[in-house]
Amino acid sequence: MPLLKKISVATALAVAASTVVLSPASGNEPSRTDRAAAVIGWPPAPPTQLVIDTAGAVIDREDYVPGTVTLDGVTRVTEVRGRGNSTWGWAKKPYKLKLEEDAALVGSREYDEWVLLAGYADRSSLRTAAAFAIAAQTRLQWTPRFRFVEVVLNGQSQGLYLLTEQVEEGKGRVDLPDDGYLLEINQRYLRDDEPGFRTRRGTPVAFKDPDEVTKRQRREVRRAVSRFEKVLYGPDFADPDTGYAAYVNVRKLIDWYLVEELFANQDSNFQSSVHFSWVPGKRFVFGPVWDFDLSAGSRWRASSQPDTWVTRVGRHWVARMLEDPAFSARVKSRWARLKPVARQVVSEIPAAAATLAPAAEADWAQWHASGDLEWTHHGRDRQAEVEFLADWLTRRIQWLSSNEVRLGGIRQRTEERARTVWVPVRLQSPPSAAVDVSWTVQPGTATAAEDFVAGTGQVSFAPGQTERYVPVEVLDDRVAEGRETVLITLTGASGGVVVGSPSTTTLVIAANTR
Repeated sequence: MPLLKKISVATALAVAASTVVLSPASGNEPSRTDRAAAVIGWPPAPPTQLVIDTAGAVIDREDYVPGTVTLDGVTRVTEVRGRGNSTWGWAKKPYKLKLEEDAALVGSREYDEWVLLAGYADRSSLRTAAAFAIAAQTRLQWTPRFRFVEVVLNGQSQGLYLLTEQVEEGKGRVDLPDDGYLLEINQRYLRDDEPGFRTRRGTPVAFKDPDEVTKRQRREVRRAVSRFEKVLYGPDFADPDTGYAAYVNVRKLIDWYLVEELFANQDSNFQSSVHFSWVPGKRFVFGPVWDFDLSAGSRWRASSQPDTWVTRVGRHWVARMLEDPAFSARVKSRWARLKPVARQVVSEIPAAAATLAPAAEADWAQWHASGDLEWTHHGRDRQAEVEFLADWLTRRIQWLSSNEVRLGGIRQRTEERARTVWVPVRLQSPPSAAVDVSWTVQPGTATAAEDFVAGTGQVSFAPGQTERYVPVEVLDDRVAEGRETVLITLTGASGGVVVGSPSTTTLVIAANTR
């Protein structure tokens, strides 16, 4: 027999408040992007209480414990277990709910699986919510909806949590046909006991859906990813028709990347929580974003600065695509469109913190007053942590908006003869004042002073100029030898210009068969 459902007037008002859309100060109708943020839960409404009662203690991440969950005056039958990786080992635990019957705990769509994110490493409590708010206003297919709740587990207060949707396949979430796959790049997939594989290049791909994977399905996905990587790391990877763009939805990938890079999310460097989907015969689609507790100034046992690259660093797919100057330019141009969205959300962080204040202050007293996880500390109290987050993101937005210099070619070739090869260097935007860009020419496999002249130097852009050249002097040693390479690297720029990608390119000196 279904449980009796009663909702009080106060609860109804709280639920209604959680769906109010943003209203600009001018009194105009809210924009489409404002509405998108409001639908997923931003700016947040005051937290409501979520009560979990179980038949026993929730002691691990594998075994569900039966119980009930009460939210908005409605009690539902559920199962509860722990979740997370390193987060499960911390004092404040994250949980997963599996309802007996589908229900809309957030938003209007009914599902059986929901997540309670503890955010123990995020002393502001706002990193994931703010990231989701920005992601919801991009071209990504779906971003999890959320609301803040105060969790009481078996009569004991657990503090402030983010109740959010589970990343899973389903209508209204990651909507895929029957033959589609929801996948995750996850370095820990074996430890997490998830089905998956590593490609020949070492990319760890885990299956999120389906849960049970057949040999045929594993083979099908492995072949698709391997085909993609063969093209991506091949010599013609940037070809607009036959290169990587034929295998991945570039527009969605760029938006996924920009949200992750904005927050300097440590997991986005192809460590974990890098979700993408694939339908046979179609392109890979990146998203949704997930898990931002260690971001925006925080990372595992360290901190991150607002003026350094994070997501793009490494030898993964996105780093390789950024070796294509055309892709890099698209990323920069898209950021110019998303910057106002990011600024708007960051400007709302103080108000969001004020809305959460009573519950967040109690959570701080319970979990953050001690010195635990000292590498996540950025302020003496909650207000200082909120101010740090807003300031860090503000400076990050400014840095990402800086003019960018990159090498204009992926790879150049030359015969081995005495000559000067001119390697193009390009600015994203015409500068208003002179800009000096420093460079180095160093050996790849070629020998300095025999095959080429190594050295350092500068190219100078006058106001309005967007292209200059690095001179590489090639020598002819008249010795029969195979193909050799020289590396040209941009090492710095003046005038607040940021060195972007590609920052290194290769000059190939053809084989000399004399």
